[in-house]
Amino acid sequence: MLPGIKNGDKLLISRFDRGAKFEVQRGDIILFRFPDDPSKFYIKRLIGLPGQTVEIREGFVFLDGTALAEPYVAPHLNVSRRSEPAIYVKEHYYYLLGDNRDNSSDSRIWGLVPAKNVLGKVIGR
Repeated sequence: MLPGIKNGDKLLISRFDRGAKFEVQRGDIILFRFPDDPSKFYIKRLIGLPGQTVEIREGFVFLDGTALAEPYVAPHLNVSRRSEPAIYVKEHYYYLLGDNRDNSSDSRIWGLVPAKNVLGKVIGR
């Protein structure tokens, strides 16, 4: 999640499984169980909400055809101009990306994340 979160950073997380209200919005950094191996925990940025279409064109993210402003993505960590086909985010799922796009395992690789896998969101460092 470079440049915003670095290895070794201590994070303050509002855990939904501990009574916090479940409210997430685009741009939130969330903690979730990895869909392919629920014993692993990942932290990624929420990009696509249910009902939206996410597409990556030459390294830039588009939501429902409109370019997404992403001030949290450092240009030097997003030099790949890879494109990804549009994907519709179905009900009760999210599309998540790491901020260090060139070195991130995220929804581009393993697909949508079920809402039931979301454990909380980062609220501070």
